[in-house]
Amino acid sequence: MIRLGSLAALSTAALLLAACAGTTTSSPEADASGESALTTTGERDLAAYVNQDFSWDTCDRDWLIDATSAAFEASEVECGTVLVPATYEGNQDIPDFAIAVMRVVRETSDANPDTGIFINPGGPGGSGIEQVQNSNFPEDLHNAFPFIGFDPRGVGFSDFADGTEIECSDELDYLSYFGEASPANEAELDASIAELDQYYEDCVESNPYWWTLSTDNVAKDLELLRSVLTPGEPLNFIGSSYGTTIAGRYVSFFPEQVGKVVFDSPTTVDQDRIESALVNFAANEVKLEKFLEGYATYAEISFDEAWERVLTVRQKADDEQLIGFAGYEPSERSPGNMVSSEALFVRGILTLNYYPEDVSQNLFNAAMDDAYFSSWNGTFEWLGFSLDGYDPDSLEGSSLEAKDIIRSNEYEVRVIVNTMDYAPEPLTTEEQIELNERAEEVAPLLSTLYSDASGYEYVGPPKGVSWDDFANADPLIPDPPTTPFVPSNPSGAQLLIVGSIDESVTPYSFAQDTAELLDSSLLSVESSRHAPVAFYNNTCVNEVVSAYFLETSPVVDTTCGE
Repeated sequence: MIRLGSLAALSTAALLLAACAGTTTSSPEADASGESALTTTGERDLAAYVNQDFSWDTCDRDWLIDATSAAFEASEVECGTVLVPATYEGNQDIPDFAIAVMRVVRETSDANPDTGIFINPGGPGGSGIEQVQNSNFPEDLHNAFPFIGFDPRGVGFSDFADGTEIECSDELDYLSYFGEASPANEAELDASIAELDQYYEDCVESNPYWWTLSTDNVAKDLELLRSVLTPGEPLNFIGSSYGTTIAGRYVSFFPEQVGKVVFDSPTTVDQDRIESALVNFAANEVKLEKFLEGYATYAEISFDEAWERVLTVRQKADDEQLIGFAGYEPSERSPGNMVSSEALFVRGILTLNYYPEDVSQNLFNAAMDDAYFSSWNGTFEWLGFSLDGYDPDSLEGSSLEAKDIIRSNEYEVRVIVNTMDYAPEPLTTEEQIELNERAEEVAPLLSTLYSDASGYEYVGPPKGVSWDDFANADPLIPDPPTTPFVPSNPSGAQLLIVGSIDESVTPYSFAQDTAELLDSSLLSVESSRHAPVAFYNNTCVNEVVSAYFLETSPVVDTTCGE
């Protein structure tokens, strides 16, 4: 789903995709006995959930992915589901969620089966069931701990216990990628907003319990998982990207249950959303500059010429002259291909921020050549759609009816969770103007890429509907908080904060701020890799993380090479 808006809205949205922080109600009291801290919390009687009958079993074949890691192949694999309440306060008549869990125990290891390290790959909307299958965990660490992947509520195989899912219209979501990404006037903007409103209204009607997706609830689910799957043991957890938002909630809510917790590429803890948005925007500007420098060297042209090629391609897209495989309107100028979009060109470039630097540069070079010389946007289409949970191969076809769209609900989960975590009051006109001006100062290239060549920029009250509008209008739905959550570490436990110095998805300063706020050690990685721990392919990082879990002595601030 491509959501339109002003430059100010786009810069803030870019922050929300990678650096969401929300708020919470009062913290539950932890039970120092080692039982779940949830048993005496809130208005619900949670005893039945804490004491539910659970046993590990064989895995459903549908849960298994094709390409698995060597560590997974050398492990015993077990699966199951844990019931959690849809809400932790009140007694609404809403079905429980059945949380899918998968445990991998290294063969021949002497790991205690009653303990484990939980993992989350981020998102919101990322699948821990998939992550635990494709991760090459360090052997010494895996010999000591089973790893437990879980799909957070609403994600992957963690649906409502009655079998219903939270998912919006595939067709309406897909069509949004081909709307006017940078309107040239207010009439174009209004026409696009009307189409997007249809998506939101359809989605709310189809998903009456959408609002139960929040990080507060996920953190409480994690406490139930701990008490059911590793009873009497503290929580060991590696959260990457948005997974650090879950971690921040958990260590704040349940200090007596905190074991070893890794924050891998933390999301922002800054309460100033404008400053956080600008930091994120500036980091993306640096990344774009590096792509342009690399492309200029590759193409043997100047930096300015490389940038002009980007603007030329963007204008081609705006004039419906780009072609690809995924559109729904056949191209008259290139029979057999489909009309592509400006939104997918820009989205594809931003998706490359998640890839290793050498891979992303090569992809950028090839995709830019295709787009500039042949008007082919297929690579950027593939990248943009894959980031939002689509199977790009399912988008081939000469018409909308000919496509068999396959996608996860990753995008709607991401936006719903972000909204229920933190829905600030709209920026005033003055604040929008200020943010636009400052965004253009810190990220002039990116600001130009996001803006229409006509120079039109809407400034004013938000247009169209959004998730928080529906929440605020319904008295049965909790109003999303309008102030950001700031995590704390009341346990005093040493946490491990990890950040890549040159990354742009969650800038390094977020890791520095988190380490200072939580009074914990910082592992700095001389890399542009987002979530460097989660790849388990950096020997130095693996050694530090293993030492953190396996040794009793504190981990000191450390720097690892790429």
